[in-house]
Amino acid sequence: MNQRFQNAEIRRVSEQYAENELYRAVSTIGQQLESETEFGLCSEECFMEALGLLSEIADKGEKYLSEIDNYWLHKFNEYRRFDRHLKEEEIRKAVGIVFAFVILALDSSRHPFYRYTLTRRLTQIVASHQFKDWTSTFDRIFSVPLSDGWFDSFIDEESEDCEGRLPLPKVLNTDRAQTYFRNAIDKGYMKLENGQFSWIGIGGKGTNSQLAYFCGRVFEYRHSTTCNIGTEFPEEELNALFGVKRLYSLLTQVHNAQKTQKWRRSIDEMFE
Repeated sequence: MNQRFQNAEIRRVSEQYAENELYRAVSTIGQQLESETEFGLCSEECFMEALGLLSEIADKGEKYLSEIDNYWLHKFNEYRRFDRHLKEEEIRKAVGIVFAFVILALDSSRHPFYRYTLTRRLTQIVASHQFKDWTSTFDRIFSVPLSDGWFDSFIDEESEDCEGRLPLPKVLNTDRAQTYFRNAIDKGYMKLENGQFSWIGIGGKGTNSQLAYFCGRVFEYRHSTTCNIGTEFPEEELNALFGVKRLYSLLTQVHNAQKTQKWRRSIDEMFE
């Protein structure tokens, strides 16, 4: 069983969201669910995946209803790329579990659209891609309800948090990217000036290869001799964000180099 989240990421999420009610709900039965699937979806990754979808829903509101099918397909394809040896049912189960926790959160809302319309549509999507015993899995997840109005409070917090977030485009604007981009800026590796991001570099060498490797770590690129086995590398958006070209090509060159570059250690330490 593969696991995408590393120990440092698991520790960071568990510490940062220790008091988050949804995280506590996921943690309550997350280990049991993880042991029942071959995908390796740990509690912390499951929570972050659900939180990401909830953030999009909070941002778009009723407009998101038309995008749900695309989100399912996107997640299914992303998980399948991570481990192509898994049966499709195992991948459907991993995506379905994330959707179930999203439904759990939406069910706490006092707004009829979120609590009834959206949860009903999400459940229909899972049912149309159902996996073995999916209803009993949902029953166990729903046995840990959230406080009434939790999602409504989450929406309010999202609006407040947006004021302090880095101006990343939608595709790149994840909690993970916000954390590590901010860390790189604090360390002096990256600069944000007049809305434009630029890579300053390590040891006085601000090469685009360093930037490519850093972005690969942020967006969980995992190299093999044939392809990326992690999440999809958003090259087009990253090229545009930093005003560079061919980041994916540079990333593969870094990994294929006969000798490990010394500067890689400085970037790796940010993720430990």
